Amino acid sequence: MPERRLLIVEDDEPLRSIVARHLRARGWVVVEAASAEEATLALADGPRPSLVLLDINLPGETGWDLLRRGAVGGPGGPPVVVVTATTIGPRRLREFGVAGYLPKPFALETLLEVSERFAAPPGSDPDKRVHPDGAPEPTLEDGG
Repeated sequence: MPERRLLIVEDDEPLRSIVARHLRARGWVVVEAASAEEATLALADGPRPSLVLLDINLPGETGWDLLRRGAVGGPGGPPVVVVTATTIGPRRLREFGVAGYLPKPFALETLLEVSERFAAPPGSDPDKRVHPDGAPEPTLEDGG
């Protein structure tokens, strides 16, 4: 199984630390960034992540700035899941080509499921996946 790498861009240190610890416990290699600028450096210096969890409201440049510059998101890049307390409509998410949206606050189990879903191997169809309870996965238009 290939190594699963995740970049978490989150300025809330306690939240970032908790998320990183739980993902590492499940076998992920996690790189943490507290700002868009740190994320840019991590992307330039390290291996490409399988997934990016991106907060929007960051000190300095915002998550939108990071997406706008093309440092993450877009064709050929890792999937980006926006994780923010800000309400964001589906049109805005599509405009920036993000894979998903997870509003804060969220259940840790939900974040872990979302991470697994969007970092799935190429060729698997995320639109055909279901929750463990058998319900269809939410789509981008559903906000999930």
